[in-house]
Amino acid sequence: MRRRARLSRHAAEAVLLSHMELTRAQLLAANVGSRAVEHATARANSLSLANIGRALSDAPHVTMLGSILLGTLLIGPGRVAPIVLRTGLTGWMARNIRMRFTR
Repeated sequence: MRRRARLSRHAAEAVLLSHMELTRAQLLAANVGSRAVEHATARANSLSLANIGRALSDAPHVTMLGSILLGTLLIGPGRVAPIVLRTGLTGWMARNIRMRFTR
């Protein structure tokens, strides 16, 4: 009877060890996967020329304000104001007219 109990204990230990090994492999795979996602996210958020272009195309008003500020610093506010008003007003009117007729 003791021999049978010893065999079942060894079998139970073997099952437990194989389950622990499987769980360890799953945790390791999940850890590697999460690190890969973090690396990809960090790379997507890094400062590169492609990411700057994508950010500026997503926020055109920020780009416009940046160019107005840069133009003001380089050539002065007296020369920038008429250009901004002329092109900005024309673009705003054209966009509103286009939106009205496309509806």
